[in-house]
Amino acid sequence: MAETTIGFIYEHPTWTQHIVEAIRDRGVHVLTVDVGMHRWRTDDVPPVVDIWVNRVNSMPSTGRGPSVVAATGQLLAWLELRGQPVINGAATHRLGSSKALQGALFARLGMDAPAGVVVGRPADAVAAAESIGFPVLIKPNVGGSGVGIRRFDTSAELAGAIAAGSVDLGVDGTGVVQRMIESADGLVYRYELLGAEVLYVTAQPLSTDGFNYCAVDGSGAEESALHLVEADEHVAADAASFMTAAGADVGSVEFILDAATGRPSYFDFNPYSNFIDGFDDQLGFDPTERYIDFVLAQR
Repeated sequence: MAETTIGFIYEHPTWTQHIVEAIRDRGVHVLTVDVGMHRWRTDDVPPVVDIWVNRVNSMPSTGRGPSVVAATGQLLAWLELRGQPVINGAATHRLGSSKALQGALFARLGMDAPAGVVVGRPADAVAAAESIGFPVLIKPNVGGSGVGIRRFDTSAELAGAIAAGSVDLGVDGTGVVQRMIESADGLVYRYELLGAEVLYVTAQPLSTDGFNYCAVDGSGAEESALHLVEADEHVAADAASFMTAAGADVGSVEFILDAATGRPSYFDFNPYSNFIDGFDDQLGFDPTERYIDFVLAQR
């Protein structure tokens, strides 16, 4: 009987290492591909694996260039063109790295989300903001960990920033001007899913000095402030429908409770998962081991 081989495509030097080691402990062969250093020929035939796993973040880690996002998209599409199965493939990767597309999919599914206008020039941001109303956030389309996000409360403030050249639309020259939603309870909620199944739900306080809600590597809220909460069945259904529409195998959906409506206002989809530590007793399981079970079941 042939040995099972799982291919892991990654960019961070350590974030995937513990998962790879845990899979190898199960007697499964793992082929790792560091996408930032990987070269492939267009006429190559990919290595034979049972399934590939995309573990590349939409916002590359410190020291890794933003070209990693685009390079990953090309690699995933090539694997799929060659008939290779991929967990979180090219379409999911593209959606995960585009705030514009995420907002469009939230809207298509009828999920409440902040009104947003996609712009290709900073100069267009004032008219965009006036069309949806201040205050607004301007977000680079490609990015994560709150990088490049800025709040503006008036047209004059935004126009001044544009004139000063300080509005950065990010690596693809596209930005999203998004209506600022006030939170009902000061928390950001994150539903982590494997397929359509909710793995766990966390909440953490809104930041007072930025927009970074990444809960790994010491970023975002302090670890002690991150806590588990019970899943709401209606939100879980929304999150599952988004995962299905996105073609996503693994990922999370984030929202705040809109103070004006009391309903979730969805603002982010992240197909990259670094599972939280320290909550195994409360959960009754190890999220990483549950993730590995899921990966192996897809082969």
